[in-house]
Amino acid sequence: MKAHFAQVVEAIRDILEFQSAEQLTEDTLLETDLGMDSGLMLELIMQLEDSVEGLVIDQASISYEEFKSVGSVCDYIAARVQIAEPA
Repeated sequence: MKAHFAQVVEAIRDILEFQSAEQLTEDTLLETDLGMDSGLMLELIMQLEDSVEGLVIDQASISYEEFKSVGSVCDYIAARVQIAEPA
């Protein structure tokens, strides 16, 4: 399981008001499988910024591929949080 998987799943569950998010995997596609549109993606970004310490997402610089699936969001967060933390 990827780093930040639980945080991403929890954020998606909150936004989409799932009772359970057990069906979500790293391969779950946000747009295709979950029907997330740009408004819901914006909510996801804000929720993740609030729940992941040190994460700041520049909405103008993210790509579709970075927010295509649960796993790609986990990878995006892991890369950004690692960069943000002092060495």
